[in-house]
Amino acid sequence: MRILVAAKGVSHVILVTDAIRGAGLPDGEYPLDGRMVRIADGAARLPDGTLSGSVLTMERALRNIECATGLTLRESWPMASLNAARAIGISAAKGSLEVGKDADLVLLDNHYDVCLTVAAGEIVFERDSLA
Repeated sequence: MRILVAAKGVSHVILVTDAIRGAGLPDGEYPLDGRMVRIADGAARLPDGTLSGSVLTMERALRNIECATGLTLRESWPMASLNAARAIGISAAKGSLEVGKDADLVLLDNHYDVCLTVAAGEIVFERDSLA
């Protein structure tokens, strides 16, 4: 990841996640898409041990890129939002906090755990304890 960011530059890297529905759930077994999937240690596996999909969430992707590159949150956040908005032509409305843009945001704590999610100016998720 360090080589990627060094070669392309922060403004040309987009963090993505192809997470399955089980992403964000605690370790355990879950019925997903008609099959039992075991989520453990950051991986989702079928009963035979085959990987069944990603459980990478965007806040973890952001933390991963920062750990791998040494970038700060101030430097890396565009890779998780603004760069994608630019790539698909919606950066006039999304991707950063600016007057006139959609009020969509995610508030993270110091451990990069999601505390609050706002979509179109409305709170759609709030962690039980913000203390």
